Amino acid sequence: MAEAPAFDAWYRDDPDPFGVRTRWYERRKLAVLLAALQHPRYGTAWDPACGTGDLALALADRCDRVVGSDLSARAVGLSRALVAGRAHVEVVENALPDVPAAASGAELVVLSEVLYYLPAPARAATIGRIDDLMRPAGRAELVSVHWRHHPHDAHLSGADLTTELDARLAGRGWTPAVRHDDTDFVLATWTLAPSERQS
Repeated sequence: MAEAPAFDAWYRDDPDPFGVRTRWYERRKLAVLLAALQHPRYGTAWDPACGTGDLALALADRCDRVVGSDLSARAVGLSRALVAGRAHVEVVENALPDVPAAASGAELVVLSEVLYYLPAPARAATIGRIDDLMRPAGRAELVSVHWRHHPHDAHLSGADLTTELDARLAGRGWTPAVRHDDTDFVLATWTLAPSERQS
C-alpha cells in the first residue's frame, strides 16, 4: 500500500518541488496539454491539485474563470501569489474527492498528476463527483495527464490509471476525444455529448 505523500512538507521545503518551471518534461507536458484542448475558449475551468499554480495561470488565457484547488495550504498560498492580479482566477484549499463550491459550472476539468495518489475508493468517488459537477454544463471536457510510470508513493501507474478512467467514463457516457501516449506521460481527454448531459 502506497504511503500518502507529504505534499505540504514538500512545498515548505521547495516552492517548486516537481520542477514545473525548470524541467523540460513539465514544460513540454503543459504545452501538449494546452494543444490537446478541444476549444479555443472555455467558461469555467477547474484545476484540482493546482500545486504551484502554473497550469491555472496558463488556463487563465483560455478561460473566463479558473478555479485552482489543492489540499496543501502551502501550495494554495504559492498559487495565489502566482495568479495575483488575475481577478478571474481563484485558488481554494480543497482535498479530493470533495469538489469546491467555487468549481460549480465547470465545463473543463484538468486532472494533472493527482489521481494516482488516491486509493481506489477515492478515485471512484472523485470521478463520480466530477461527472455530477459537469453534467449540467453547456459542454463538458475532462482531461487527465499523468506520468506514465508508477511513482513509489502512488497506488498505480499513469498508464494503468488512464485505462481505469477510460472504463469508468465510458460507463457514464463520456466519449474519448484525444489520446497522447508519450514516453513519459499519458494524456487523454473525454467529452460528454449534449444528450448524455441531460440524461
